[in-house]
Amino acid sequence: MQKRSKLTNSSDETMISSLISGDNVYTVPYFQRPYKWKTDNINQLNSDISDIISSEGDPHFLGAIIVHGRKSNPSDPNLFDIIDGQQRITTLVLYLCAIVRNLCLLGEYEEAKNLFLKFLVIPRDTKISSNIKLHPCKEDMQQINTVYAELMSDRKFVKLLGGFNISYLPRGGKEKGRLSLNFLHIKRHLKKECDLEGIQRIREIYTAILENISVVQIDIWDPTNGPKIFDGLNSRQEPMTIGDLVRNEVFQKVSELEVSAIEEIDSSSWQPFYQKFKQDKKDTFDSYFFPFGLIQDPNLKKSEVFSFLRDQWRAMPSPEEIIFKLSEYQDAFLDLVNGSNYQKHEKDTNTAFRNFFIFKAPSSTYPFLVQLSNAMKNETILKKDGLEVLSIIESFLVRRAVCGHEPTGLHAVFKRLWKDCNGQPTALLVKEAISSHKTVVWPDNIHFQEAIKTRDLYNTGIIAFLIFQFEVSLKGDKQETKPWIEHVLPESPSPEWKENFTDKEHKSLKDTLANLIPLSSEMNRSVGNKAYPLKRKKFLEDSSFKTAREFAKQYRTWTPKDLSNRAEELAKWAINLWKH
Repeated sequence: MQKRSKLTNSSDETMISSLISGDNVYTVPYFQRPYKWKTDNINQLNSDISDIISSEGDPHFLGAIIVHGRKSNPSDPNLFDIIDGQQRITTLVLYLCAIVRNLCLLGEYEEAKNLFLKFLVIPRDTKISSNIKLHPCKEDMQQINTVYAELMSDRKFVKLLGGFNISYLPRGGKEKGRLSLNFLHIKRHLKKECDLEGIQRIREIYTAILENISVVQIDIWDPTNGPKIFDGLNSRQEPMTIGDLVRNEVFQKVSELEVSAIEEIDSSSWQPFYQKFKQDKKDTFDSYFFPFGLIQDPNLKKSEVFSFLRDQWRAMPSPEEIIFKLSEYQDAFLDLVNGSNYQKHEKDTNTAFRNFFIFKAPSSTYPFLVQLSNAMKNETILKKDGLEVLSIIESFLVRRAVCGHEPTGLHAVFKRLWKDCNGQPTALLVKEAISSHKTVVWPDNIHFQEAIKTRDLYNTGIIAFLIFQFEVSLKGDKQETKPWIEHVLPESPSPEWKENFTDKEHKSLKDTLANLIPLSSEMNRSVGNKAYPLKRKKFLEDSSFKTAREFAKQYRTWTPKDLSNRAEELAKWAINLWKH
């Protein structure tokens, strides 16, 4: 199948690298409202970029950019007023500025220079007021000046530019605001990514931005028509999903039959398959097809799945045959996303698979795990071997989550892990295959234990699973309701707590695993930020969780030393449970 870098066949669909390279300068009308993207918007873009990297370059469409080309001297840059798209273009420029800054801090000056001169400035003399490629509105000018000034504060970088100087924009607006805050947020995000995954992650991020994100640029004659075009492009229509496409293709096979015959196929074959994805107010139908496609071809991108499946179905004469083929991995998939046991695995095997549901394993693991589930069910892989493989993968994922590694990069590991193990995975083969991906970190014992002891785990997705597994290790009573995670040292401590914990100790210790135990929501509310002797009495006498009762028995006081001792115990427990 031909790989495509764009999502449409339109000559107006443009990759970001083409949009902002060359002699193009984008200006926000002077009195336009200021840049206003919030942290949630930045986090969503971070997630989108991670998805692009995980899918190894799947194209991402950022929508339409509406501009008005202004006449200029042919020898000067092309000037475009941004009618709609200010938020997206400004954010992508901030990303590239932050990438250049991070590369300089890492000593990669030549790489930083090339990106800077190609995408962020006009590297020659012109008659326009500034050689910065983005001219924001009046209120944001000083902030963009400040961003560029930070890049130019590196003397080695400036020297490498060979005499190039920034022509700053006129001073306007405040020195700090949403634009400068987002620049700082993006810099921190990039540093975290680099600290965890290495400089290659920075390169993957800017490649994703420049080569895998596209827009359609619409150049209008009359700027006053911008709102009309915007309203037309953004009318609220329900998008067609891959599930819609699959259903349509399946029934295309029988479009010439009588209505009654089509309805019979729908009720007897399609609906049982389709409705099974709808459980507990959750619909996982559309999310099934990407992992299903990867099982057939590990090199598929998400945008290619439907075309690939449609090509396969051409040789299948009936909808029933297609639905039967589609349902091959359905039960194993549903067990992973819902914690069910459609596969009817024995208790220990079901528990091992259910753990991936409880800690919300990345969907990138599904192609491998559903094949393993089917193989263990069909006994083409021995139960003992399968459980060892599950233990290794759980350790790998838990260690990464505890140490703060994003799931980015796991797609490359798991999409072909089954094939890398020749369809017969063993503990040794899986370890070797995962370890062969040098850019995907597998935390060692030292880093794992240190994170268990000192990292803020309360605000991570893995915390509920850690609390759950510790309760299981104590053979606590089975709970019908999800526990509330209690801070023993409260988030807002009463004066009694300050006798034992300084403000600095409180800040660094309150969200660590050692300070967290499960309680019912009712008990959590009742103990609040009370002094430890009162809390301890409630834990000991009234808690339904064995973790809380055992905690109260063991710790008559709760001081920094007690907390440190428990952290050491939990680190030993964790390394014993997730030993790989």
